[in-house]
Amino acid sequence: MKKCWFVFLAMILVLPLCGYTLKGGVTYTVEQARKEAFAGVQYFLPKSIIEANMFDPNFKDNVRAIKNKITETPDRFVGYFSDGSYCIVYKKDLHYEFYYNSNGKLDHVGLRSSLESPTKSYKYNNSGNLEAVALIITTKDCYIFNADGTFVAHWINNKCYDINGKLILKKI
Repeated sequence: MKKCWFVFLAMILVLPLCGYTLKGGVTYTVEQARKEAFAGVQYFLPKSIIEANMFDPNFKDNVRAIKNKITETPDRFVGYFSDGSYCIVYKKDLHYEFYYNSNGKLDHVGLRSSLESPTKSYKYNNSGNLEAVALIITTKDCYIFNADGTFVAHWINNKCYDINGKLILKKI
């Protein structure tokens, strides 16, 4: 489970590369962030998306790209992690992120509501069920919730805090 959260947090940390920072100091309380994050939430991904990606259709090519430290091909981006798992984002639809284990089997799917901030990022398991929701206000401000709405963390700059304001993680 720690691996899944780490991967989800890593996914959230990549978003600043694609985001636009709002100017003007928008702030949310945890309750306001929860309300906004879950407004219009899709609790299930269509089975067709899961089934079409249950096994990486480009597994051999992606393994080769990972071994050669290639992060971009003509049709997709490849991100890889120290445990052998990896992420694929197809250029034809940058809203979806497909996370695979080292054997090319789908672990979970990330879905972004927008490619600009503020945005919402949803994490679905390989059955298509919602596991987590993140409200990304800016590249420096992000709230994360479990699927049931339970607060998980609040990222401010490179520091992650729990509900009590205790520092629980730092981005290096």
